[in-house]
Amino acid sequence: TLAESSSTEKDVFKVENSKVIVAVRVRPFSNREKNENSLPVISMSGSETAVRNPATNQVYSFSYDFSFWSFDKRHPNFASQAIIYKTLAVPLLERAFEGYNTCLFAYGQTGSGKSYTMMGFDEDRGIIPRLCEDLFTQIAQIDKQQVILYHLEMSFFEVYNEKIHDLLVFKAESGQKKQPLRVREHPVLGPYVEGLTVNVVSSYSDIQSWLELGNKQRATAATVMNDKSSRSHSVFTLVMTQTKVEFVNEEQCDRSLTSHINLIDLAGSECCSTAQTTGERLKEGVSINKSLLTLGKVISALSKQSRNGKKTFIPYRESVLTWLLKESLGGNSQTAMIATVSPAASSTEETLSTLRYAKQACSIINTAKVNEDVNAKLIRELKAEIEKLKAAQKSALNTDPEKYRRYLQEITSLRVKLHQQERDMAEMQRAWKEKFEQAEKRKLEDIKELQVPGIAFKMDNHLPNLVNLNEDPQLSEVLLYMIKEGETTVGRYTPNSKHDIQLSGVLIADDHCVIKNTAGKVSIIPLREAKIYVNGKCILEPTVLHHVSNRFVILGGDHYFRFNHPVEVQKVKRPSCGTTFLHDGPKDFEFAKNELLIAQRTQLESEIEEARLKAKEEMMQSVQIAKEMVQQELTSQKEAYESKIKSLEAEVREESRKKQIQELNNQKAATKIQELEKAKQNLELELNFNKKRLEMETLATKQALEDHTIRHAKILEALEAEKQKIAEEIHTLQKNRGSGNKTMTIPLNWNSLKLSVMIKEANAISNELGKNTVFSR
Repeated sequence: TLAESSSTEKDVFKVENSKVIVAVRVRPFSNREKNENSLPVISMSGSETAVRNPATNQVYSFSYDFSFWSFDKRHPNFASQAIIYKTLAVPLLERAFEGYNTCLFAYGQTGSGKSYTMMGFDEDRGIIPRLCEDLFTQIAQIDKQQVILYHLEMSFFEVYNEKIHDLLVFKAESGQKKQPLRVREHPVLGPYVEGLTVNVVSSYSDIQSWLELGNKQRATAATVMNDKSSRSHSVFTLVMTQTKVEFVNEEQCDRSLTSHINLIDLAGSECCSTAQTTGERLKEGVSINKSLLTLGKVISALSKQSRNGKKTFIPYRESVLTWLLKESLGGNSQTAMIATVSPAASSTEETLSTLRYAKQACSIINTAKVNEDVNAKLIRELKAEIEKLKAAQKSALNTDPEKYRRYLQEITSLRVKLHQQERDMAEMQRAWKEKFEQAEKRKLEDIKELQVPGIAFKMDNHLPNLVNLNEDPQLSEVLLYMIKEGETTVGRYTPNSKHDIQLSGVLIADDHCVIKNTAGKVSIIPLREAKIYVNGKCILEPTVLHHVSNRFVILGGDHYFRFNHPVEVQKVKRPSCGTTFLHDGPKDFEFAKNELLIAQRTQLESEIEEARLKAKEEMMQSVQIAKEMVQQELTSQKEAYESKIKSLEAEVREESRKKQIQELNNQKAATKIQELEKAKQNLELELNFNKKRLEMETLATKQALEDHTIRHAKILEALEAEKQKIAEEIHTLQKNRGSGNKTMTIPLNWNSLKLSVMIKEANAISNELGKNTVFSR
């Protein structure tokens, strides 16, 4: 049979070594990069990716399994979402059907297109929705053969700040805050998240609904944080159990294969200085970079281990992310990695870092094996063993009775084990059915609760609804609020709120508005002073909503919605007078925002014009009043000024008279001053003359004194000479007198007389000089 041949083929590949498939994708320019007039620095040729560093003009080349060029749609090698899914995800899905674990994760800097690649939006669906839809399409084709039974379970969680949060739990029990989950490690299955919600799904629509809930949880967190970028790692897991009916010696035997499909959207790595993050955003960025750094260390260690062939310590437990990826990296999994990069020159360093990161992952080798259910395998082996023992029993029946007895005991023992295993399988099947029934029951219980945040599992084609719009396309059209018959209340989300639609935000009032749906006519009624804009215009009265004319509703200024009315659409589509209505193109968040801005600008301009006219009228009135007041004030001031002028004139006349008197006095004073000046000059001349005369007399006296001094000195010298001469004469006389020479006669009287005259004259000169010298004989 087909099952037997398939089983034989799969047994050959139960365990195999497989390298991690690595691909690189380059996205188009973002609006910011276009505004900066950035230049592309990346080029691709086949599997080669080259980056030119604009600072140094150095070219770096890398080779990967695949290089996807998504920069320009007009390029012949343009890689669309469908091409990337077909190239990377389809082979993984095929391996999952074979019973292998598979994993695909996206890595890259923030804003490089990871979430777009994994999740996508609108018609450009990403890998996750395409794989889920393709999975159920293939199951539907195989189910027709009635050979294999499929059971699928899904889980969806995020790793935020190194903590795990379940994205499929909308409301915690008893209104308590959701607690982070913990990672545990099973000795056979590997790491798993303890207490994680696992939902049984039976169709693609089930998965789509739960995905919308998970994205809502992430979107709400992003809105609260006021940040559009993914601040957490999201992990979407599908567990597919295949129960294949096989026949061993014409006996039916079930073979169970279990595959884990992990699709991971990593948070973007970021440079804190470039991203300019502070406070809580900075802490998030540090946490993101820490987990990605640990992932890089794990990839580096695995790469080194694959090259050297030696056992190397792998730091899986240094972060929650790497611990969860343990089986996907270097473990039991067929794994693919897609690295997304920006083409702009401003992101060259981040791009090179991402490409080096991806290059290391190319050398990682995983040991993948088919995950066959132990019980089913054991049952099949027991049945085969029983058949072998039966054959041995027949051959030993006629030869050895003791051997036959032993065979019989062994067959009995094996049959007991077989019955036990069959009971265990039946118990597992019963547990599976109970789990499925519980999931369905939980889904029905949660439908009403999930409608409050805008998650609808099924859309009623007759009820009008509000669809959310967001600046981020991935968060746009995620929420759907059905407007029931009667009244639908809208208000702020609080733990005790009873509103049908609950929104968060400081601009949302506790009781914001009421939406009435009466016989297909929908109207919105503001409550108190709550802000509501319809097509950009602020409304204060009840306003009827239409699918075409009044389509965009903005609550509180920051919650954007598009109003849909299926009944009106059907009426419009019906031919009327030979014409049909043609929609004028898609309307999105930007359209609603621009419409609001235009309406607000128009309203603001009209208010400004009205205020200007009112101000002009008030100004004219105030000018007239001011004019009258000024006239009265001028009159009173004129009278006061005239009286003051008269008094001032009298004062001026008095001052003039005083001035004339003062001028006469000044003239007299000037004349007196002139006379005094002249007398002063005469006195100065006389003083100078006397001074010169005194100086001359002083010089003459000084000269006379000098002459007297010289004369006195000469007289003294003459007297001394004369004295010496006289002394000599006396000495000679005495000598002669002693010798008795009496022949020589000297006239002593004459000489004495002459000496007396000279002494008197010297005394006279001494008296003139003021000296007290007295000369004597």
